[in-house]
Amino acid sequence: MLALAYGKSTTGRALRNRVLRTEARVTLIDGLLAISVLISLVLNAAFGWWGADPLAALVIVYYGIREGRTALEEASV
Repeated sequence: MLALAYGKSTTGRALRNRVLRTEARVTLIDGLLAISVLISLVLNAAFGWWGADPLAALVIVYYGIREGRTALEEASV
């Protein structure tokens, strides 16, 4: 996902395509969220840190709310 986000961002800048640059940002967030889930699963499995799973869920909720607010702000402009 992170390599895909980089490719989209590079192509979007080269083509001066705002939609592709925005899509790159969304793909980057998706990649970071996937990494947070993976890290929490590894911490839970390796060390028994059950609290890592709810913490990853809070990270996902935070980014979901943030992206929702951004989308609403851009839609109202």
